[in-house]
Amino acid sequence: MYIGAMADNHPTYRLGPDFNDKLDQFVDKFICDGYECFAGEFARIEGFVEAACCDQSKRDDHDLRRTPKEKYLLEMVSYRIYDRLNREEFNKRKNTLIVMPDCLSLHNPDCERVERDYGTFCKRCLPTCQAYGISEVAKKYGAKCVFSKRSLDKQIEHFSKKMPDLSVVGVACIMMLAGGMRTAAEVSVPARGVLLNFTGCEHWNDQAFASEFTLASLEAILKEKYGGQS
Repeated sequence: MYIGAMADNHPTYRLGPDFNDKLDQFVDKFICDGYECFAGEFARIEGFVEAACCDQSKRDDHDLRRTPKEKYLLEMVSYRIYDRLNREEFNKRKNTLIVMPDCLSLHNPDCERVERDYGTFCKRCLPTCQAYGISEVAKKYGAKCVFSKRSLDKQIEHFSKKMPDLSVVGVACIMMLAGGMRTAAEVSVPARGVLLNFTGCEHWNDQAFASEFTLASLEAILKEKYGGQS
């Protein structure tokens, strides 16, 4: 009787006897529908993973390169859900930090960026570089931008102390963006994000080249928050 009373007093969810079956059916349909919907975008993943699994070299990024196709789908959807959940709080925060990946500037061997303890800063040395474009958009809306560091939690904590009431926009690949948004949440900073259109860094290519993203997507996030700027 005590157990039944407790079961009837659940505060949020309560698993039914057929929960696992329903969950498996949902996941199977989610994966099937996702692969069908994003067939064009995901066309090369399986071939890449197969080759990565056969690679017996001494690289230190085998686990990342062997990420299964299912996780690409999971992290892509996770990013979008986090982006929606964080949107309202993001727009309330006064300050914005844009965190961008190093791979945006790989086409520029003469990059003049300046490295500091908590991030590397773009010096806008090459107008055709997308990091330059981000810097210009950041200036337009009064935001700050920095290249990401491996210790993202410490980087965000540092800037949240310097820029109270902070929010973050991350620009990253599918494998990094949702994780970065989770990291920001752990230090109480709401984050939104923009996906790279493709990855050019050394983890995925024998010869690294500059990645690319849609700058208009970043500006749309800032315009929604701050309004149109002259």
